[in-house]
Amino acid sequence: MFAKNKEFINPELYPKLIKNELLESKDIAVNLYSVDPGKVHKHYLKLIFLYISIVLFGMTMMILSSIYVNP
Repeated sequence: MFAKNKEFINPELYPKLIKNELLESKDIAVNLYSVDPGKVHKHYLKLIFLYISIVLFGMTMMILSSIYVNP
């Protein structure tokens, strides 16, 4: 999607972390054949770790709230 439409995202409205990740993903997509494969793997592993952390944190909060709010 980034390679076909280089102006697909407008990251000015996003938080700094998400903005940086989107811009890095866009850079990788636009320059796919000239980017080091190690950089691509590292970037996407970082994103996977971030998403898993968010999901685990959310599930932990749901469990804790169900234990303490609804005993």
